[in-house]
Order: sequence, then C-alpha cells, then structure tokens
Amino acid sequence: DVQRARYAERRTLLKDALTRAGFRIDHSEGALYLWATRNEPCLDTVDWLAERGILVAPGQFYGSAGAQHVRVAFTATDERIAAAVARLAQ
Repeated sequence: DVQRARYAERRTLLKDALTRAGFRIDHSEGALYLWATRNEPCLDTVDWLAERGILVAPGQFYGSAGAQHVRVAFTATDERIAAAVARLAQ
C-alpha cells in the first residue's frame, strides 16, 4: 500500500508537470510510466526533454503507434521526480 501510494503521487506530479509543459498524456492508467506526446516526432521530444536533464524512452521503440510519444517512467526516487517536475516548470 505504501509503495502504491508513492507511485500514485509521483504519477500525479509528473502528469501535472508534463501537462503544464504542453504535453498530452494518453493510455497511461495503471502503469509505472506515462505515455506522453506533444504531437511531434518522438525523437524531437526526447531531445527537448534531454536538454532539461530528463531521460525518456522514444515511443517508436514500442512500435509505429508510438512515433509521436515518449515513455516517461516514474520509478525514479522522489528527489529525482521532484527535480524533473522543477525542470519542466522552467
């Protein structure tokens, strides 16, 4: 229960930060990651996030349907999640 609550909090923090940064979150219920898009090629999104020190997986790794998505895991520590949220707000 404690771990489930921890992941739920991380998910909420990242989802809100990504949404404020112009992302849309798709099909991300019940997983340990968010499936995010800015409606651009996923490698452009990977680059944009990497410039902010946030590493994600390109959606194309998971098939052609992911060509405009990135996979953002929330399995990092609370401190790293908070740092990512802060970077997205800049």
